[in-house]
Amino acid sequence: MVTALKQLIVFELEGFDVQPGNGPFMFLLALLAYIVVLLGNGVVICVIMIDKNLYRPMFVMICHLMVCDLLGATMVLPRLMMDLLMGLKKIAYIPAIAQAFCAHTYGAAILTILSVMAYDRYIAVCEPLRYHSIMTSARLHSCCAPAWIVALLLIVVLFSFHMNVPSSDDLDFKYRDLHPHYFFLHQNLGCFFKTRKNGQQPP
Repeated sequence: MVTALKQLIVFELEGFDVQPGNGPFMFLLALLAYIVVLLGNGVVICVIMIDKNLYRPMFVMICHLMVCDLLGATMVLPRLMMDLLMGLKKIAYIPAIAQAFCAHTYGAAILTILSVMAYDRYIAVCEPLRYHSIMTSARLHSCCAPAWIVALLLIVVLFSFHMNVPSSDDLDFKYRDLHPHYFFLHQNLGCFFKTRKNGQQPP
């Protein structure tokens, strides 16, 4: 019988070691990258919103992509900067789930928004004379809004299947033993996690 895990779990990131003296330097690099992402995407969004000549379906969908990109960067970089600056490699269960939720939403939203952009280009190529009558402002919003809604629903359904975590007296999983839907970012780094219960250090 599977019961919900009620002990305190802290995931520790292994295999991503930063030399003690290099933490501030890596923090500055991550901060610079985050500033570039914020400025680049922010400028594009502001230009599209200010210039009325850019109120076209493709530019509006590009604006949605920029928002999605900001979500992805904000999901990773602030936490990474804090870990680099403070030398922490641990994350609690709830923040880890929240980060995984944002990461999967980011990935799913990119796919759905790109699908809407592909539909827009299909109409533009196959029905050039009827493009403006088909891709109206109402049709554009009726395509972009479901793109976000579908992405969120997919991730909610995905995570609803994994809410019950089996409890154990000894939880020591390598990353390949974790369910592939969790912490894919850390898996790509080739890392593995150890859990800590009740404030005890993992073996």
